[in-house]
Amino acid sequence: MPQFKYEVKKSPTETASGVIEAESQRAAVARLRDMGYFPLRVEETAQEKTKDAKEAIKKMFGRVRLRDRNVFFRQLANLSESGMVITRALRTIADQTENKRMAKVVDDIREDVQKGLPLADALERHPNLFPAMYIALIRAGETGGMLDEILWRIVDFGEKEEELRGKAFSAMVYPAFLTVVGSAAIFILVAFVFPKFVVVFEEFGAQLPLPTRMVMAMCDFMGRWWWAVLLALGGALFGITSWMRTEKGRWKVDTLSLRIPVLRTVVQKYEMAKFARTLGTLLDNGVPVLHALRITADTMSNRLIREEVSIIHAGVTDGEAISETLTQAKHFPPLVVSMFAVGEESGRIGAVAKRVADAYDIEVDRAVKAATARFEPLLIVIMGVIVGFLVISMLLPMLTLGNAIAR
Repeated sequence: MPQFKYEVKKSPTETASGVIEAESQRAAVARLRDMGYFPLRVEETAQEKTKDAKEAIKKMFGRVRLRDRNVFFRQLANLSESGMVITRALRTIADQTENKRMAKVVDDIREDVQKGLPLADALERHPNLFPAMYIALIRAGETGGMLDEILWRIVDFGEKEEELRGKAFSAMVYPAFLTVVGSAAIFILVAFVFPKFVVVFEEFGAQLPLPTRMVMAMCDFMGRWWWAVLLALGGALFGITSWMRTEKGRWKVDTLSLRIPVLRTVVQKYEMAKFARTLGTLLDNGVPVLHALRITADTMSNRLIREEVSIIHAGVTDGEAISETLTQAKHFPPLVVSMFAVGEESGRIGAVAKRVADAYDIEVDRAVKAATARFEPLLIVIMGVIVGFLVISMLLPMLTLGNAIAR
């Protein structure tokens, strides 16, 4: 089991440090709090970081998709509702799961439950796969004796999230395909097709137009160094991807995504749908509002909006209403603020939040379609202009060569 170095406050004037074993950093913090300590710092030991690197390599060859997780919860909800004991249900699911990594995770959960751990604690040992929201809901379901109902609510939440992602992905498939095919066509023309025309032009020694000379220089370069261009593009792509995975890179990308007009609309509506659905589901199932806000903040994809949700959490901690703190948030539209105010007045904030989420699910679909409707013609025009310039540059000298041959 992973080990974590910690520093805690035992009392207002006394601190302590040591090493604790836990499945994750979150589980280590929870265990220290259960012991009556206030965690100041909890970090993995160097040995565990090496193990994590090896584990990351393994995960590359056995990734668990969102669909795999949703299927797991649907199967568990069906089997649990039919009266099957949880341990037997987990064994059945593990035997039927095609994804080997998912099957191993389910079997580990079964072993933990068989040893006496609650299902929520067993799931918490796999934080990369099961979000804190799911764990909080299942813990509330186990405490209140309504686990079957909670599992079905998790299924509904997960499938709506999968549907929302699927709509966004489907809308971007054609533009991505067009970009790849167009770029490949331009590369093949410049690197392999047009250089053959260049040889002909050089043999005749005719005076060539400027566009043709520009394309000839490009073709000469690509004909000799196409492999270096591919390596440079691959290296640049790898470098940009690696930078985007750093904390600084993620902040820059998230900030940029909220500044580009068309992209900002899609991102903002997607985050509003996720915020409202997560918070509404948690509150509707008896999770305390402060705990629900903290979990909701962790689920936000965009770091700027995540920080705003954390500020909302701090405001509610100080005694403010959620709607009051939302008015101070830059990226929360007036509609969300108004609906939450209505929910607080009626005492049905969870139900109202889920209605907001349903409305924004539709808005996300419309925003994505609108964005792609604007982007696709622009992409086609750009590709057409580039290919047209290349083709015309190669055809212009034909007139000069025709006159030279006739003489």
